[in-house]
Amino acid sequence: MTSTSGTSIKEIINGLSNQEASQADGQEEAPQIAASHASPAQKQEEVAVRAFDLTYDMENLPDHVVSGMSPVYQRILDGILDPIYREWFRTRVIGSENIPAEGAALIVGNHAGAFAIDALMVVHALEKNSTRSLHLLGANFLFQDPLREFMAQLNVHPATFDSANELLQAGHLVGVWPEGVNGVGKTIEHRYQLQGFGRAGFARLAALNHVPIIPTVVIGSEEAYPLMARVEGLLDWAGFPYLPVTPTFPALGPLGLIPFPSKWTISFGAPIAPPKSDSPIDAFECSDHVRSELTQTIRELLSQRSSIF
Repeated sequence: MTSTSGTSIKEIINGLSNQEASQADGQEEAPQIAASHASPAQKQEEVAVRAFDLTYDMENLPDHVVSGMSPVYQRILDGILDPIYREWFRTRVIGSENIPAEGAALIVGNHAGAFAIDALMVVHALEKNSTRSLHLLGANFLFQDPLREFMAQLNVHPATFDSANELLQAGHLVGVWPEGVNGVGKTIEHRYQLQGFGRAGFARLAALNHVPIIPTVVIGSEEAYPLMARVEGLLDWAGFPYLPVTPTFPALGPLGLIPFPSKWTISFGAPIAPPKSDSPIDAFECSDHVRSELTQTIRELLSQRSSIF
């Protein structure tokens, strides 16, 4: 299926300039609760599928070292991200004191920007403003050759229950973006509107591991890569869910990957306690609470923003 948009580039820029905080809203999916009498192994598999709506060929994935990013890759990534973070996006960070100095926690945030660069900026913000490193949960297509070894070196792990649970039990910060591909792939008319949070998998993880949730908001990613349309099906052969169409990509080829120099704000909110249990009712109640906190912060930051660029 192919999605198209008749919006002109001029209309895009004008629309972005008139961004209103009142757009920061969305609809949550109604929870579907079902009883299960499966074995522990089957229940674990069920939680993984229900939580992330993804499946993985675990036999062909590399071992993921949970102790931290490779020093070589750390230096390379810092060298690439730092000038973008400081000079291009002029990133402002709020609430870094809310990041726990030690111990496991979940970073749960809004997701946007066509190419998921917001996740990398959050990683870099933590590196610059705290003593913590962030481990990310990635979608299936990221773990196909030739990307899978690279992902392993960058602290990106398969979005499965086992992987996330292992990281939390080891005391790491784990980044979760519940909107998933639908968040990254939302077009400009839906900017800063939270998409569905799926089946509250992050809340179940928080409950099982008794770890806090840090609601994290990114402002600026929507304008860095304003998505005009997403062409689905064209890149199925490569495992990619869609081809993003921005004002410059794919029209300008590799040059179109250069983001617009929007001003960024990354806000780490006050920790939210995990659900009392991993039951569906408690998990969805926690998920709704986190979603509400994110929506409120998005609205506040948008209302305070004096300019996009």
